[in-house]
Amino acid sequence: MGTPADILDLVHESVVTRDAQGRILSWNKASETLYGHARADALGRDLNILLGSRHESALADLDTQLHADGRWEGELTRTTAAGDTLVLDVRWTVERDAAGNLVRIVETARDISRRKAAEDALRLSEYRYRNMFQAMAVAFWEVDFTGVGAMLIPLRNQGVTDLGAYLHANRDFVRETMRHATIGDVNPQALELFGAATVDQMKGRTIDGFWPRESEHIYIDALVATMSRQPYLMTETRLNRVDGGQIDVLFTVSLCEEARKRGILLIGVVDISARKAAEAALARLQSEFAHATRVSMLGELTASIAHEVNQPLAAIATSGSAAQRWLANEEPDLGEVRDLAERIVGDARRAASIIARVRAMAERRETERVALSLNGLVEESLAFLGHELQGRRVVVERNLAPDLPETLADRTQLQQVIVNLAVNAAQAMESGTTDPLLRFTTEARDGRVILTVEDNGPGIPGEPEKLFDSFYTTKPAGMGMGLPICRTIVEAHGGTIEAANGDAGARFVVTLPATA
Repeated sequence: MGTPADILDLVHESVVTRDAQGRILSWNKASETLYGHARADALGRDLNILLGSRHESALADLDTQLHADGRWEGELTRTTAAGDTLVLDVRWTVERDAAGNLVRIVETARDISRRKAAEDALRLSEYRYRNMFQAMAVAFWEVDFTGVGAMLIPLRNQGVTDLGAYLHANRDFVRETMRHATIGDVNPQALELFGAATVDQMKGRTIDGFWPRESEHIYIDALVATMSRQPYLMTETRLNRVDGGQIDVLFTVSLCEEARKRGILLIGVVDISARKAAEAALARLQSEFAHATRVSMLGELTASIAHEVNQPLAAIATSGSAAQRWLANEEPDLGEVRDLAERIVGDARRAASIIARVRAMAERRETERVALSLNGLVEESLAFLGHELQGRRVVVERNLAPDLPETLADRTQLQQVIVNLAVNAAQAMESGTTDPLLRFTTEARDGRVILTVEDNGPGIPGEPEKLFDSFYTTKPAGMGMGLPICRTIVEAHGGTIEAANGDAGARFVVTLPATA
């Protein structure tokens, strides 16, 4: 049969016994391993002095409690032989003889240093998170999405492979998920931004009241990002205030680790209403510049427009006079008169069409985008410029791709781009070019429609891309606004416009998205 020391060596926890004065009576193998002191070195020494025991209360007070209650348990901090600091979960128990005299104090100790370090790190993380949540200038929501996840996860078992497509096709389901997402907490900035007087006006509410119908696609993107475990999603949208008004915001949904542990999503919202208003004002200003440029261009083309209108008007007058002569005969030739009347109607319509094109270019109206043929826009623009180009002896070459896909565009704006490029080319070739040539080429490639406008003039001096800088011009009397406005128009249509020197002159390439 083994000695008590041998038996204690089989225990995995540190077990130490000491007398009433704190002197060590026994020291098992687990104690040697834990503290780094051999048994021979530890026996007979004061336990708390050997290990530098520390507690928030005085050790004498702990002994007093131990003798009064017969037991004590709590956390102590001690130092190993190697100088490492340990946090220990310690239990002391008093053993007495039959007469009630203290025989020994039995201590068991378990190292909880790692657990304490993890708890401290968690508390620090929580502190930092709460400090960020409350103190930053961004409006923050904590939203419990547990109920939403419970609605989305079963969709996989139902065979839904494209969550985004499913949600876009089932908007009632989307709205129902909003009613299962509850606001857990908001910071003071969120109260101010959303017009809430107290936390209770937002906390505990579901988010459906804050999401207008027109912003549902952003919410869907957030759900898809959440389910695919993307770290965050940032985008712009519009949200409802408590009073029902709307605000433009930069919206961020985050799956930060701290929020994930607590089962919630962290949503950050920044008010961008002022920026959006400034962008709208800039867009209006750009529209006014574009309108002014069109009017200026019409002024330059006044002679050409007058010629275009005079042609059908002169034809109408000629046909009318001839009809009068035929009717003045003793036997009027009604067949000739009928033909002349048809010519008059046709010429009148041609004059009206010319005037309509001029009015369309001169109008200032809201953008209206419809599916249009790029080839058709080129032909309409060239018809508008016919006399102008003839007067400058410009030969027009067309390489228009058949079956070209349409593009979603505003007719007047894209006509302005084409007319501007053509007039610029014609003016550039006016001096020094013997046989001026203007070539229009269209093609389809990679879901885009492409228009290339080339001339055989002197080319572009300096850096071609500088032509798109506001107020930069290579013409003595130019304003430098035509091409910047062209770029604004094209980019607003989701396209690009580039300038370069070609083989024999300037080349401009306009790329636009094709309709599906």
